[in-house]
Amino acid sequence: MLRESFADQYNILDFFIEGQLASDKKPSWGNVKKARGVETLVWGTISREACQKVLGCTTERLYMAQKTLKEGGIRNGQFGSNINTVNIIAAMFIATGQDTASTAEASWSHLTSELDPKTGALCMSLYFPSLPVGTVGGGTGYPMQKEALKMLRCDGDGPDQKERLAGLIAAFSLALDVSTSSAVANDTFTASHMRLARGETPQPHL
Repeated sequence: MLRESFADQYNILDFFIEGQLASDKKPSWGNVKKARGVETLVWGTISREACQKVLGCTTERLYMAQKTLKEGGIRNGQFGSNINTVNIIAAMFIATGQDTASTAEASWSHLTSELDPKTGALCMSLYFPSLPVGTVGGGTGYPMQKEALKMLRCDGDGPDQKERLAGLIAAFSLALDVSTSSAVANDTFTASHMRLARGETPQPHL
């Protein structure tokens, strides 16, 4: 259609409809600098008391675990700085009819932790420069996916629907990063994987 409509008008000799500048389904710095989807930031604060009661470690210990995980990711050349946000993204994309191949570009995110030395409260934020989500068209029209979107109050083509969906995905991702890093901090990460993923009972060895 473009060739017939605009080639003569604009003296276009030739073109290709795709040139890899959109970073579709691929992680890139281009998507970090300019959002192709919904730019999203979520945050929350946990007190030292709640952290010990719910997560089984102090906020100081959790902060150090997150700092260590971040530094390891930097040394490894990791894009962004998160723990396992892609687990939530993949699950939510499938459940709500998103393009699952876009998890590659959607998973770039940055976890920031700030510990208040006076109160011991730990504030954590998670930034997604680009979450490519939608609430109409494609897989969102399948019955199960449509039901999931309705449960989340993200169904339909209203102006705030995809922003709400992106916010929920980001919030769940932050919750998982907190949960996973606390498992690392309180030494239950390996034991839970062995028991739940492999059906094994961990035995201490020296």
